Amino acid sequence: MTELLARPQAPWALRLVPPFPAIAHRILALVSKEDVHARELGDLVKMDPSFSAELLRLANSALFGARREVTSLGHAIVMVGTDRIKTMATMVAMNRMVRASVRIAALRKVWIHSLVTAIIAEEAARVAYVDGDAAYTTGLLHNLGTLGMMSAYPDEYSRMLEVSDDCGFDLLQTERALFEIDHCAAGAYLAQDWDFPDELAAAIATHHDEPVPGEISLDNIIKISWRLADVLGHAAFSPDKLWTWEELIAFLPAGRASWLTDSTEAAAAELDSRLASAVS
Repeated sequence: MTELLARPQAPWALRLVPPFPAIAHRILALVSKEDVHARELGDLVKMDPSFSAELLRLANSALFGARREVTSLGHAIVMVGTDRIKTMATMVAMNRMVRASVRIAALRKVWIHSLVTAIIAEEAARVAYVDGDAAYTTGLLHNLGTLGMMSAYPDEYSRMLEVSDDCGFDLLQTERALFEIDHCAAGAYLAQDWDFPDELAAAIATHHDEPVPGEISLDNIIKISWRLADVLGHAAFSPDKLWTWEELIAFLPAGRASWLTDSTEAAAAELDSRLASAVS
């Protein structure tokens, strides 16, 4: 008889991470089907009224660029499409996970940095002709390991960030010393444990690697995007290398008009507008 292999035990630093919401898992599974109908999706989402309300609020926010008021959940699903609902469901789930810990200033910066990275990644993907929804979701989750550890150990993780910044310590080495895992490996573990796509888990695992010139891929978009978030004033912690906006934009294909590649001023203005309703 074939023996089932046991799932590897979670690293101790991740054992207190809240589980990914069941309703979000069911939404992601449903929208992955090719023949999903908006009514079927709406019926599922309505099973969790608070989740429905959060989705509707997001659909009307500047963060998702709504051009007219979305008045009902069914309207939202039809208007934004199933891919966007998948992205919004992921965001609502993550927001729930970190809600308690973002009261701490250092950890709030991590969450805002994740939101900014998601917005930048979506636009960078459009410039590079890469799937924008996948880029947005991956940008939002690139620091999943950080968000997980900070939700489980908010005070300890916050102090580690402060000491690391003040003393100029290497962040990944400091995480490994204190938590026996760094946030890249932690995020990849959680992504796999929550059955996220392998491509997303791989991008999370490698996002601290340097961008590769001439490479058009989701991995490279994320490597560029979080560093652009830092350059544009939304760093969550001190980087190990200082980049300029011009250096990072050079990794993207030229020729396609975009607020991201126009100027730092245009990018900062767009981000301020999109963030206003998301972090209030």
